[in-house]
Amino acid sequence: MPGWRLYLSARAFPTLLALYLVSVALVLQAHILVFEVALDSTKIARFTPVWEAVPVLLAVIAPALIAPRLASWEALAHDRLAWRTGLLGAVTLLAPSTIPWIAHLNLPPDARWWDISWNVLFLGSLALTATAVLGRLGGPATGLAIYAALIAVQQTAPSAAASLPFSGASTNLQPHPGPASAAAVTAIAVWSVTLGRSRRLRLRERND
Repeated sequence: MPGWRLYLSARAFPTLLALYLVSVALVLQAHILVFEVALDSTKIARFTPVWEAVPVLLAVIAPALIAPRLASWEALAHDRLAWRTGLLGAVTLLAPSTIPWIAHLNLPPDARWWDISWNVLFLGSLALTATAVLGRLGGPATGLAIYAALIAVQQTAPSAAASLPFSGASTNLQPHPGPASAAAVTAIAVWSVTLGRSRRLRLRERND
């Protein structure tokens, strides 16, 4: 336990836990709130429920909170810390994706949530990988940019969105567990190998 305590002290894990609880409370309080995105008024709007938007925001921000502050020192103990880094990365990915499931307990029976959980996992995985490569700012920014781009394509080009591994378009409302799981496994592997901070990032920070 002292090892874990020291490991987590080099990260903003308490902040992540607090944000998770706030996100759950916000989603439950919002109930059936849905945002309507209509960039092209000639096509069906993209309906974005709060139980997707909030978990996605948490999922893309979370990797920045668990990124190591002492990456250069931790790199010296790579073999001992790799499994710990991977475990924390997995928890960070899975936690936001449980929020749609929690939300569905307070939603009408026909409300979508299963496919949304996979959406959250997919975007969180991309953000985790990007954070390891691009850093605390670049990772979340990449995740948010991809989310915005996916919503835009889903609303303005529904025929093209039908083939995306991300649900939400009028032509694509089914879950995509395969691509989301593959992205998650890849992200956890990258996070474990790099200890959350790529060699390029560590060298850049050392030079700065």
